[in-house]
Amino acid sequence: MAEALLRHHLSEAGHSIDVASAGTLGWSGKPATTHAVEVLSERGVPLADHVSRKLTRELLDDADLVLAMTRTHAWAVAAHDDDAAARTFLLDEVVRLGEQAGPRGGEPLGGWVAELDALRPPDRLGRATDEITDPAGEPIEVYRGCADRLERSVRRLIALL
Repeated sequence: MAEALLRHHLSEAGHSIDVASAGTLGWSGKPATTHAVEVLSERGVPLADHVSRKLTRELLDDADLVLAMTRTHAWAVAAHDDDAAARTFLLDEVVRLGEQAGPRGGEPLGGWVAELDALRPPDRLGRATDEITDPAGEPIEVYRGCADRLERSVRRLIALL
């Protein structure tokens, strides 16, 4: 849902930033859950064609910014590729730090991300309050709540970009 919402709102804002998602558990080739598809469809955001894929070093090497939903996900990224740790943030963490540092302006994304990384305590990837829990297996109302939070965070991030 985060990938689709971010892509959708970036496009609406006129940004041409590539967005891709990958999982740390290796559930490659699976479709989005029916609840996720339904909840995003209610918002006019397509997700029916989504197919999951496993996180790879190539995906990490190509990313200027890696957004994770939980610290466990962020730690898995860092364990997968130590160089990616400085570019890996929880979605709400990057928003919180970005609002502290100020908007990106015309600066390249990589420079802004390095500035945000410098604001973090050493060896720390996010706070518990920055985490967005995966609604998998929960009722559709939980998916709607998750989508609400994702949408708020995505909109705040785009305002910073």
